[in-house]
Amino acid sequence: MAKSKNGARVFKLIFRIMGLIFLIIGAILTFLTYDFMNNALPASGRVTAVEVITGDDSVSYKPTIRYLDWQNRKQSGQTFISSSSYNFDIGARVNVLYDVRNPELLRMDTWIATWGLGLIFLAGSVIPILIAGVAGRIVGRKEKAKRKPHRTNAAAPKEDDIVRIPARTKGLFSRESRSDHERETSYIPTVRRNR
Repeated sequence: MAKSKNGARVFKLIFRIMGLIFLIIGAILTFLTYDFMNNALPASGRVTAVEVITGDDSVSYKPTIRYLDWQNRKQSGQTFISSSSYNFDIGARVNVLYDVRNPELLRMDTWIATWGLGLIFLAGSVIPILIAGVAGRIVGRKEKAKRKPHRTNAAAPKEDDIVRIPARTKGLFSRESRSDHERETSYIPTVRRNR
């Protein structure tokens, strides 16, 4: 029982840590997006290059976009994240948001490209925490059920287990009066007379 209890604690701890990590990452990404959006302006630009990033089983794209900023200066930059949906043709027109403090920081002008990643991590943090909570309740119920005493057909006590109290000491262990004690034990007091 101790091994399963420790295993359940480790399981819950691992899932809570995972949830906490997702929560921290989501909070950081959401804060960075909030900061970006407070300093971002929209622009229309053209794709000048697309970086292809290949993974184990996936391909994602990170386009480089040239645009004019609010002062009509030519700027160029890559998107903040790569995506499988960013497979744009060279010269394609796209709408972007750029940071006025650093015009090379770009995000596609869509809700998912700006807020999506941080909110996905925030939502993803709830799942491991819920799993840990549900697992804790299930294990707690099983342990509680194991702790309940089961009625068994207990054997009658053995003769060696029974403690017998002699009759002459009966009054010493109860609240009987001295006269009851003397009467039940046939006690006859001895009286000495002085001569």
